[in-house]
Amino acid sequence: MDVKKALLEQAMKLAQNPKVMEVAMNPKVMEVAMKAMSLRAQVSSAASGAQSAVARSLNLATRDEVKELRRTIRKLEEQLAESEANKSQGTGDDF
Repeated sequence: MDVKKALLEQAMKLAQNPKVMEVAMNPKVMEVAMKAMSLRAQVSSAASGAQSAVARSLNLATRDEVKELRRTIRKLEEQLAESEANKSQGTGDDF
């Protein structure tokens, strides 16, 4: 964490430098930065799609599918607990 903290401090010092601020505010620099961020998102999306395709071809679950399954199980467990609580109270509200 010390390296990260040191890098952050150096970045903050650079950000306060008037010349750096002038360059950063240049429309061309901002455009390049936006394109770089967009490219990163595109690469990430393509990699994710490739992972999903490989997982499907090998009949494996993806991380998102496992998350969704866990979410569904949690909801069902909550519904079951609620149903059992209602039964023990004698309300008879089954779903």
